Amino acid sequence: MRRPRTERAYGPGFEKPKPGRKSVFGRGGDDSKGVHEPRGDKWALEEVRGHLTFTGDRIIAWYLAEPQTWSFRAHSDLEALITDQASQLADLVGNTIHGRVTTRPYPVRHWAHAAFANAPDPQPGFEEMMARNQAHMAAHSQADKLVYYGVDLGRRDATVRTLAKFSASAAEREMAAISERLDTVNRVMSRPGFSARPAVGHDMEWMIARSLSLGAKIPVPEPGEAQQNFLDTDDMAEWFESVAWSAEPLAPTVQVTSSIGGRQETSHVCVLTVSRIGDIEVPETHAPWMAKTDALGFPVEWSFRVEPRSPEDVSREMASLTRRIDGQVSHWSEDHGKRPPKQLSRQAGRAADVEDEMRSEFTGLSTRTRGWYRIAVTGRTEAEALDKAQKVVDLYRPQIKITRQLGQYHLAREFVPGEPLASTAHARKFPVLKVAAGLPAVTAEVGDKRGFYLGETSAMASRAVLMDPWYLTEVMEQAGLIPLVGTPGSGKSTLMGVVIYMSILSGIHGVAMDPAGRLQRLMALPEIGGGLFNGQQVPARARSVDVLGGRPGSLSPYAVVPDPNPELIRAEAMSDHEFAERLHRERSAAVQQRRDLTVSVLRSCLPVGLANNEEVLKRIRARVMEAQADRGADTSTIVKMLFEGDGGDQEIARELAAARERELGRLFFGNDFLQSDAELKGTPFTFYNLKGLNTPPEHVPREEWSAEEQMARPIMTLAAWSALHLIYRSDPNERKLFALDEAHEVTQASGGTGRALVHKLSSDSRKNNCAALVSTQNASAILGSDINNFVGAAFVGRTQDETAQRDALKLLGKPEGLGYESILARLSPRTRRGDEQLGYREFIYRDGLGGDTGHGGMEIIKVTLNHHPGLQEALNTTADPTRRVSRAIGGQPADPSETDRSGDGIG
Repeated sequence: MRRPRTERAYGPGFEKPKPGRKSVFGRGGDDSKGVHEPRGDKWALEEVRGHLTFTGDRIIAWYLAEPQTWSFRAHSDLEALITDQASQLADLVGNTIHGRVTTRPYPVRHWAHAAFANAPDPQPGFEEMMARNQAHMAAHSQADKLVYYGVDLGRRDATVRTLAKFSASAAEREMAAISERLDTVNRVMSRPGFSARPAVGHDMEWMIARSLSLGAKIPVPEPGEAQQNFLDTDDMAEWFESVAWSAEPLAPTVQVTSSIGGRQETSHVCVLTVSRIGDIEVPETHAPWMAKTDALGFPVEWSFRVEPRSPEDVSREMASLTRRIDGQVSHWSEDHGKRPPKQLSRQAGRAADVEDEMRSEFTGLSTRTRGWYRIAVTGRTEAEALDKAQKVVDLYRPQIKITRQLGQYHLAREFVPGEPLASTAHARKFPVLKVAAGLPAVTAEVGDKRGFYLGETSAMASRAVLMDPWYLTEVMEQAGLIPLVGTPGSGKSTLMGVVIYMSILSGIHGVAMDPAGRLQRLMALPEIGGGLFNGQQVPARARSVDVLGGRPGSLSPYAVVPDPNPELIRAEAMSDHEFAERLHRERSAAVQQRRDLTVSVLRSCLPVGLANNEEVLKRIRARVMEAQADRGADTSTIVKMLFEGDGGDQEIARELAAARERELGRLFFGNDFLQSDAELKGTPFTFYNLKGLNTPPEHVPREEWSAEEQMARPIMTLAAWSALHLIYRSDPNERKLFALDEAHEVTQASGGTGRALVHKLSSDSRKNNCAALVSTQNASAILGSDINNFVGAAFVGRTQDETAQRDALKLLGKPEGLGYESILARLSPRTRRGDEQLGYREFIYRDGLGGDTGHGGMEIIKVTLNHHPGLQEALNTTADPTRRVSRAIGGQPADPSETDRSGDGIG
């Protein structure tokens, strides 16, 4: 990341400053009168050793704070975060703490490189998909927020400093002299509150480069680029001479010019100062006051210096203030015979309270501070910089007053490590808790940096949301269950379709259960269903299986339960004995699962009177337990055994024989799994289409179910198990995707077997490296399966029903009654105008990456598909009367120019 020596202030790519301005870099420059005279032509920074910066008289240790999340954390956690940081500040009494908040752009090419490397087998269409995502991401600001803390370790000895330039032993003695104090500071900064680590290598270089090139563009280090932990005077000179600063007298901005690739870039910098802060309540009412600028949508730099003060220092100041107040009271009452103003008594009372707090409090939370807080914004022109500055002022009204001072050049220098304070004006004497409530390290961070691009965060700040569903199983060693919850129209099916689409193009194998028949619309895209793509014929990457139109025996309850995977068991077994024991145990479990499914299926084929009869159930179970139960078994064998029994058995057999002749019933009798397996091996992804299945309405007694509704339960269950065996037969190390849309139709319409399926899929997802997307209208379909502990990540869309909100909060791990319910109801707000579709969908995304500790976590995200018009059109589930089939049959096909809404709507 260091700049080549050719990029000097007056070397190639730079022009000599025009008359009337003065350069502050190097020894060159114009000395014309009338320009704003700088404090000197040199910067204070001389050397960097690890995370220490050295100036002529000071040593500062720098630390990079761990990002902290704010959204959807309990007030008690947030209060603890503020208290922890206040305690650490109190432990640094007698030191000056420097703060620098900046951003580091996250180049889209870095993500693209990681995403390409992460895709197991990119298919035709993958590069085009990535190109569309890259173009969309490039139009949005993608930057990592970096918060640095510098602790002043004290004054350098002038003699040692001089000798250290020529003697390594003298430099070692200087480091040894501060080692004990440095160890103490390291421990304080690493504790909860700051959670900061030493800033070394690229982190230190970036802070220096970003400060010297304040607001101007600089190169972003490439992944794997070599970094240095030591920078001497010559190295510093390369940084100092890589940019040029200039300022007119009394000008409202400072101009900073840098050079990238031989091209000059000039920015105007406007520095603002925090003047006064009224009463703020963080976290109850207000957000952290230093983190508020993240919501502005443009980069904002912070520089602050905080001096935690000792109780003795504060007591002396309060005593002096009390004497002044007493003198003013005496002047009013004795000299003028008038009653003193009330504000004097209030000030005296407050001074007494502060002194009492400092003397009696022992936790350090009553520590007082003195500090200066600067904000810098940049623009390509002076007008743009001033416009952004005004937006900052407006953002903080009315609780916080922001002022633009004169002397912008010297104020801007404060942002460079090691530079002295420009002015003591606007010193803020805050309680340590108010300083800690600024929480500059708070940001919106969710997802990983190698996965699929889904959208942006939309609450505290706008950041790209990238999700690799297999990050949970491969890196975090968590379950791969990812529920998608929301009311109809919340966009959950569309989000599921996006993940499926990107997974298929990445080379992922998997299965999708599609009760509504929506997801298989992806087959219309040539890169998925095969056909002419970019002028070339490409093979199909997926196929659709119509379960209802299947052959007899295609849903045999014996065939759909897969055998245990010996390779998986062998990989986890510690010995041959354990392998044999576990294999036997899991094979026995599979046999029993087939028998349970068979009993459930046969029972569903009987009239309600017989199905609810306990004696009938016992007879069926007895015959099932006698029969063979491997994957090649046939339910017709049970019918034959019943025909050979007594009159009661024969009555049951006649009803089952009749069910075997029905269109839906014949799917259960026979065994077609070998042929089905052979067919499905040819394509890596399979859509199971269950559209048209007539599921029984909720709360309708079983006695009132029609024959088709009665058959829906076993069909849904067996189809799901049939899909699942495609997952289990694969290499456990291979990434797999299982998608279950409208899961409530399986877990509720199929009885206990459907819930058992979801439970098994969830509990085994990590061992089989399977990401399981489960979409449902109510989280109770997930919670009711007793698998909440297996939830890795979760998406919750608009939810308005109170019961559904409670279940959704349980899924997110959030308590009731704290206002989260209203957030769920306001997601993806609808407009009153009927001719408009909402061009995005909002979800609360819990990424499962350590969110409980504040690292990673939970944010509101906005999902859009405008940059994927073909995909958006395929997944648009909103009804459009102008495209109805009858209109086309009647010779009046819809005009695409009138009806195409693919640029806006998301189904």
